[in-house]
Amino acid sequence: MSTQYSSSGNPKIFAIIGLIFAIFSFLFSIIPCVGFYAIGPSLMALAFCGVSFAGLKQRNQSTSIPLAGLIVGGIAITIGIYQYYNYKTVFDTKAEIENSINSAQQQVIDTVEKKALKHVEQKLQEEIDKDSIEKIKNDSVQK
Repeated sequence: MSTQYSSSGNPKIFAIIGLIFAIFSFLFSIIPCVGFYAIGPSLMALAFCGVSFAGLKQRNQSTSIPLAGLIVGGIAITIGIYQYYNYKTVFDTKAEIENSINSAQQQVIDTVEKKALKHVEQKLQEEIDKDSIEKIKNDSVQK
């Protein structure tokens, strides 16, 4: 015993909304570096068009609009996923380069600080030695 569910709404409205989301998603997905943000609207387009496609198919009406939305939404989500994986490696590489640069800068700063401290220590030791010799001379002259 199979039951058929029918809705009182018009699935063509869902088809049009889904197609609009699909077109928006496709246009957004082809923008480099930010196209992966089109995955969300693409999923919404696929949901709207899928529901509409099933409703129109059940009513034996034309399914061309939701089918177009499903195709365009599928292409948009594919491009978005491709861009996510493609640019994820770019962003990861950029982060690695920045970490390497920061590490190199820290090493240079540490080396410069050590050399500067060593130089200051040598100068101070020379001054102490000079003062000590002067003090010994002064003590010996006074005796």
